[in-house]
Amino acid sequence: MGGEKGLTVLGGLPLLSYAVRTMEVIADEVIVAVAPGMGREYGDALGSQVIIVEDSRKAAGPLEGLTSALAAAKGDYVLASPCDTPFLRADVCQAIALFAKDRDGAVPRIGGYLEPLHCSFKRRRCLAAFQEALEEGVHKVSEAYKTLDMVYIEEEDMRALDPHLESFWNINTAEDLERAEQKLRNHLF
Repeated sequence: MGGEKGLTVLGGLPLLSYAVRTMEVIADEVIVAVAPGMGREYGDALGSQVIIVEDSRKAAGPLEGLTSALAAAKGDYVLASPCDTPFLRADVCQAIALFAKDRDGAVPRIGGYLEPLHCSFKRRRCLAAFQEALEEGVHKVSEAYKTLDMVYIEEEDMRALDPHLESFWNINTAEDLERAEQKLRNHLF
């Protein structure tokens, strides 16, 4: 996207603010993990109701961000979402959290592929597993799942709540951003 993706403007707001708003509806606390040195910029854009944590390692990827967020969280379970999903639905998030109950976590499988950043984790267990994975040089989130008791949620379960799977639509290109702008203007979500 040519810049800090979460701060890319969509509909006059930072892209990340859409996922934050959804999480605020269902979560006791909202934590945003950002790259080192980006905390102030995100804090200014998102406001004081959001807890901003900076990754401790540069360019370590999403697994580092999840580890930072899990370390800062207080609850037994943590719900995660990527920054670039403006049409994320609260009922989808709640379902993912319910699937995780009494397990290490839950993650949807859409189109045969895991959605490793749309997930719910048992905080302490997953924090330890993710820290160990990072120490072993693993940076891919789905690789870190291998030592965990994860529930893999099938696509049809997600479609029952979100028929077009818009909660999983990531904004990755300028064309995606323009399509999202059009959806917002036309209220097509």
